Amino acid sequence: MRRAAVVVLLAVVAGLAAATRPGAAAAQVSADREVVDLRFEGNEAVPDDELRTAILTGETSCRSFLFLFPFPFCPLTNWGFAHEREFLDEDELPLDVLRLRLLYRQRGFRSAAIDTVVERRIGSARVAFLIDENEPTTISRIDVRVEGAGIDSTEVRSLLGVEPGDRLDLLRLESGEAAVVSRLRSEGHIDAVVLRDYFIPRDSLTARLTLRVDPGPPVRVGRVHVEGERDVGEEVVRSLLGIRSGERFRDTRVIDGQRRLHALEALRFANVTTERVADSTVDLRVQVAPAPRRGLRTGVGAQTDECLRVQAEFTNRNFLGDARTLRLTGRVSNLFASQFEGSFPCTDVSSDEVFQDPNFLLSLAYEQPVLWNGDNSLRARLFGERETVPDLFVRESTGGEVAFSRRLSSRMNVTLSWAPELTAFGEQSADIYFCVNFGFCDPDDIDVLTDRKWLSPATVLWAWDRTDGRPESTRGFYVAAQGERASAVTGSDYTYLRGSLEFANFHRVGGGAVLAARVRFGAVGVTGGNVFGRELDSDDVIHPNKRFFGGGPGSVRGFGLNLLGPTVLVIGEDDCAEFAGLEECVREDPGAFDERAIGGDAAVEGSLELRFPVGDRWTLAAFVDAGQVWESVDDPRSIVVTPGAGFRFRSPVGPLRLDLGYNPTGSRIRPAVIVRDDGSIVEVDTPLRFDPFTFDDPGLVKEFLRRIQLQFSIGEAF
Repeated sequence: MRRAAVVVLLAVVAGLAAATRPGAAAAQVSADREVVDLRFEGNEAVPDDELRTAILTGETSCRSFLFLFPFPFCPLTNWGFAHEREFLDEDELPLDVLRLRLLYRQRGFRSAAIDTVVERRIGSARVAFLIDENEPTTISRIDVRVEGAGIDSTEVRSLLGVEPGDRLDLLRLESGEAAVVSRLRSEGHIDAVVLRDYFIPRDSLTARLTLRVDPGPPVRVGRVHVEGERDVGEEVVRSLLGIRSGERFRDTRVIDGQRRLHALEALRFANVTTERVADSTVDLRVQVAPAPRRGLRTGVGAQTDECLRVQAEFTNRNFLGDARTLRLTGRVSNLFASQFEGSFPCTDVSSDEVFQDPNFLLSLAYEQPVLWNGDNSLRARLFGERETVPDLFVRESTGGEVAFSRRLSSRMNVTLSWAPELTAFGEQSADIYFCVNFGFCDPDDIDVLTDRKWLSPATVLWAWDRTDGRPESTRGFYVAAQGERASAVTGSDYTYLRGSLEFANFHRVGGGAVLAARVRFGAVGVTGGNVFGRELDSDDVIHPNKRFFGGGPGSVRGFGLNLLGPTVLVIGEDDCAEFAGLEECVREDPGAFDERAIGGDAAVEGSLELRFPVGDRWTLAAFVDAGQVWESVDDPRSIVVTPGAGFRFRSPVGPLRLDLGYNPTGSRIRPAVIVRDDGSIVEVDTPLRFDPFTFDDPGLVKEFLRRIQLQFSIGEAF
């Protein structure tokens, strides 16, 4: 311990001396020697990224990946604006050696040897740090002594994360000790400390580690002072804080309560501090500041499946007091879809005029954040909307929703809701869906199915969110499970049972990079006949909104919107007139056919994505998506894997995301329908082989470009 303390003290003194010596930096930094290359040789246990952060010497780098692609200023020019210049400081090199030795000592390599090799040229320098890690010091024995109650030695060892035989990594030990202290503080032992000592015999590479854990006495909450609540109401603040006088103090409860106050839209500021008033008592001081009572937000955006959209939202953040919220939202989307005609950014908008008209949403929502106590909340809304799902349906609906949420534990909630809506489909927009899926191709039958009917599901949603709460999560996980039931009891003309499950995990992997993974799956099935089924002699019609679809910016990105899984080929009555038949037409000109999704009763999806920042606002991503949509659970198809890459720009409205996914699939057999001039639909007896990528034996580059699917949207994929 004494040797480590001496090394740390020498490093600090040397750093302060170098920083405060008048003129030292100016005298030794050579403006003529730019560091064009910095490398480490011989390091195996410690990665380059960690070594770079430990030293002051750096190398010239490109300011932004945009100056590599699509604007190659960095590799092709030496202009100053594109580069972050670094110059050689001769005085810092020996100090950097000391810094690296200290880092290796903390990592358990107490005898690591480090040297430098500098290649000096006119105007430039190349610096190499030569590292001989040598053998690390390992832990031969760990003794744990707990002085008091609150935790036992077995739990301390499990939280420590270090075992005999492991390297004497002081940074890893500090992390384990912090976990022990955090565990004790969560049980009210706010004075808990962990004292560490280790003994290393002379000329030995083993260490005996001793930890003394002193939990200290448990502490209880004294008084809870609330300041600045004004119109919001003190009881609302106390209910959301969820901590009362007399209970055992737990800092995790304080953090959770402050998080809930931060999430309250009626508050602009919330802070919880502790004041020690006795050995066993802590007072809490809650300081809040109300947000402006009324607010108006407007925005403009674009997505490949919605084209251009504008939105306005008016919010009353303390409607009728007690932090109740009233929100009026208006949105218009699919703007200029007919003018763009499928070009960027409207690439996923259908070429069919039926799907190109503007959509709208008008919504009035009410939220009560405290119902009886801070663990319960209520929300309700009324809405009217026109929604387009390209090449699938145009839905017009009017309805409402009422939802009750209950907090089960920290960041775990369950929500019960009922959402009745009177829904209908635009003329000729859902005809193919009902014809291919359920066999109703007669116009009179389709009219019955597309007329206004009630869709009124009752839903239960359980969610557990342990992410860091950022717009782009960097650590933690979330799980969500949902069950949905619609029947005559819930007032629905559609009867079904639907379930889904989703899990995602986020993990930092160094250098600011984040490895994100997600998997989700679901299934739906009809339960009993439909109220309107008597007219059609049908008992298996599922509303298109409740079927499963895959593909698109938030799904398997190698496929266009909803085009993963079952699809149907659509052709006009006269579109293949110059060919001998449909088989020749689809073989010679597959572009004449419109591939439309018909959905399935089950789906599974998974994604693995590596996100790494390149500057303050830009992020690059590489991903692999996999998934499939099945017509039924009993008829599973093989999973399709699509790799890809993209970038994100952090904007005020959220991450603007552009992804390029690669579709590796070959030709596939698809059912086909002919749409006659009078609007009727005729199913083709024999399915057709559809090959949109290699039908004309293209070159490698042309085929590759055909397989690339562009996805543009706002927000991360998950």
